[in-house]
Amino acid sequence: FEKMAEDCKKNMEILKQAHAKGFPLPRYHYEQRTFSVIKIFPELNSNDMVLSVVKAINLPAPPGVTPDDIDAFVRFEFHYPNAEEAQKDKTSVVKNSNSPEFQEQFKLFINRGHRGLKRAIQTKGIKFEVVHKGGLFKTDRVLGAAQLKLEALETACELREFLELLDGRRPTGGKLEVIVRLREPLTSQQLETTTEKWLVIDPLTMPPAAAPKPKQVAVPKAKPAETPTKDAGSSRPVYALHSFNVLTFDKEKLERKMMACRQSGQRLPNQLVDQHQEITRMIQWQKSQLQHGGPVVRKEYLAQLERYQQLYTEAARRLGTEGKREAAKDALYKRNLVERELQTFHQ
Repeated sequence: FEKMAEDCKKNMEILKQAHAKGFPLPRYHYEQRTFSVIKIFPELNSNDMVLSVVKAINLPAPPGVTPDDIDAFVRFEFHYPNAEEAQKDKTSVVKNSNSPEFQEQFKLFINRGHRGLKRAIQTKGIKFEVVHKGGLFKTDRVLGAAQLKLEALETACELREFLELLDGRRPTGGKLEVIVRLREPLTSQQLETTTEKWLVIDPLTMPPAAAPKPKQVAVPKAKPAETPTKDAGSSRPVYALHSFNVLTFDKEKLERKMMACRQSGQRLPNQLVDQHQEITRMIQWQKSQLQHGGPVVRKEYLAQLERYQQLYTEAARRLGTEGKREAAKDALYKRNLVERELQTFHQ
């Protein structure tokens, strides 16, 4: 995430300067990026449990009442910390509907360090009753009951269920939708994988704008770099330092693809040619930087190698966890290339 944030910040700076100087919009493309994130509800406290009673569906009408005349509310009990001190409440009455929408929330209290919580979660749960409100001289009548099991909250911070309403053990045909949320699961973290559409600026077409200072190295005026594009009035290049071994590996991979196209009589795709030219320029530019840049450039080069070593290590671990074995192998191989380059640098 830190590397992605740095890249986004650099690209935003480039685009701002390009817009200010009237340069054309650079070429770009979209990629699918997959992230593993920890699911949490930060607005809740550690000891909060929020119960949402959403709606009921197809409630059974009691004798003498039509479905359109049902006046329903929901009452519930959570037997925690114990049966005598059970947490109870009820919704408002929704009139004239057999599929009422309640949309009400109730904040319940839990103590994660209390021994009785595990028992309440695993065996008690939350009991619900959907009730038809009685009128003058008429008592309330229960339309159906249900119990929500809470074991899933040990490994998840949100539980959403459509509960079947029962009359004793007999299904009534009605259902009740409820949601329970915690700040975080009771026993472990909940990881979620999400895929986003990610805009990527093509390096070859980036306008000659200066990138942010922390990630760029100044070129000495006496011996400017020969290849990279520079901003007017500035000697800083667009490229960032990279691993020679990884650049060479990627360049050879592109050359193998180009050779396969030639052997099959196919026309070389423009994108493949552009990528090969770009990576060749990057290698030539980086050689010039390390040859003429002095200790400052070499220090930044070493720091970049260490960053890429960590980046590829984390990428290999993440991709392996996601089951993307080939991509994980590729990241691990590049990590080893960077390590060998670091060893050579220190010799």
